[in-house]
Parts: sequence; C-alpha cells; structure tokens
Amino acid sequence: MIQAIGLTSNIHKEHPPAVDDVSFEAHAGRVTALLGAQGAGKTTALKLMLELQQGRGITYFRGRPLHRIAHPSREVGVVMGAVPGHPARTVRGQLRMLCAAVGVPVRRAEEVLEVVGLVSLRDERLGTLSRGMDRRLGLASALLSDPHTLMLDNPADG
Repeated sequence: MIQAIGLTSNIHKEHPPAVDDVSFEAHAGRVTALLGAQGAGKTTALKLMLELQQGRGITYFRGRPLHRIAHPSREVGVVMGAVPGHPARTVRGQLRMLCAAVGVPVRRAEEVLEVVGLVSLRDERLGTLSRGMDRRLGLASALLSDPHTLMLDNPADG
C-alpha cells in the first residue's frame, strides 16, 4: 500500500502551491489514478511522493518512506517523461546497462522486452524511437527489477 500524507509543494513566487495538503491511500493490487487538467499538479504530486521535489508531507511505500528503502528501484518502478539515454544506444543496450545499474541479471532485459512488445525493436537506436515506443521502453526499464509498485506519469502519452 502507498500512503501519501499532507503532500504540499513549495510556493513559487506569488502563486499558491501546485499541490496543497494532498493525502490518499493506494491499495496493493489496484490501479489508482490522479486525475486533473493540465497543470493541476499531478506530476508535482508524483515528484513529491518520489522525493524528487522539495516540499512538505511524506509518502510511505509498504510502510517505509522511499529514502529508508535500501534498493528503491526494486520497490518502486517509475516512468516519468522520455527515457534518458544516448540516442545512438540500442534498446537492448539501454536495458542491459540498466540491469547492471540495478543489480539484476542481464537476461531480464530480454524478458521485459517481450512483456512490453519491443522484441522486434531491440536493435533500434533510442534516437529513432517514436514517442509510443519510447514510453514502452520506459515501462520496460521500470519493470527490470520486478518492483512491487509502478508509478507512471502520463502513461498513455504517445
């Protein structure tokens, strides 16, 4: 379960916080969505939850804040924006590099390529991927360590 408590973003200039005292629970085995218009604070809320942006409040992932989890990528898989990587690197090469970074066997790269339907594009360069294929690669990256939780920002984009 995820418990977000009192998430509040910092005030920017004279504008109110994008996220102001947001609290909710997301139960295991269920899909939970943050809905709102563009600019409503959905991405900001995710960044606060993932401790990628300063603010107030705390989020617990199965009872622990992210900074107290020894291997966060094994607990929480994240897709936010485009996949970072050199445009000349292949899809397979990107995933193999990430396998080494998170400490999972390199064969896991092939497994997640199959899961997200990118097997036929494994030798394509990152710079040639469409937005939709890039999002699939992001999902494959997030799934590498078989995390308990997936957090996806604009998952249907592209």
